[in-house]
Amino acid sequence: MKPNYKIHTKILLAVCLLFTMNAAAKNFSSRAETWEFFLAPQFTNSKLLQFDNGAEANINETSSLSFGLGYNMNSQTELSVLFTNSDTNYSGKRIIDDGSNTPEKFTANLLTSSINFGLTYNLFKTAFTPYISTHLGWSFIDSGIPTGSITGNCWWDPWWGYTCSSRAETFTTTELNYGAGLGLRFDVNQSFYLKGGVSKNYIDLNSSNTADFTTYQFIFGFKF
Repeated sequence: MKPNYKIHTKILLAVCLLFTMNAAAKNFSSRAETWEFFLAPQFTNSKLLQFDNGAEANINETSSLSFGLGYNMNSQTELSVLFTNSDTNYSGKRIIDDGSNTPEKFTANLLTSSINFGLTYNLFKTAFTPYISTHLGWSFIDSGIPTGSITGNCWWDPWWGYTCSSRAETFTTTELNYGAGLGLRFDVNQSFYLKGGVSKNYIDLNSSNTADFTTYQFIFGFKF
């Protein structure tokens, strides 16, 4: 009877994985009372937002890089602060107030900056553990849509003499955001860990519209 190489390969990979996790566990010490600095590449899904009177904004999927600082109160509970910036394009539809509610399509660039305060609970005290998390913070949003106002400044330049510049102001707002997530954590050793997870994030755009986004995140973390 011929050997089943697929089964043997799977068994070998499983044994290697268990050996790696066991070796890491021997190097793992409690997370309790340690600080963490982490980098978090993340990917956010596209989203169609609908507003009053048929107005829409269709935001493209986007990738971004976050960074943060955390403190492990014990092996299972962590407090953190996360900073995120993103830049993406979107298309939209606005309704002209001309008596006929004529729709007009447009494209713009969306800039967001967020700060979030998080609470993470690791289900186990071991090096490899699932976790659940929740966060609350604020997002600064630059819609890229001109408001019609123009701002400018003039100055004396040593090379060009008297110089002026102007720019069109865009609509900006700062809104509350919050959410929750889950994932897996693996402490490789006493100084380095990896996390991967998915979260649902909500932003209150106005009193009648809360936007929700799904974000996939991979974290490279350093303990000290």
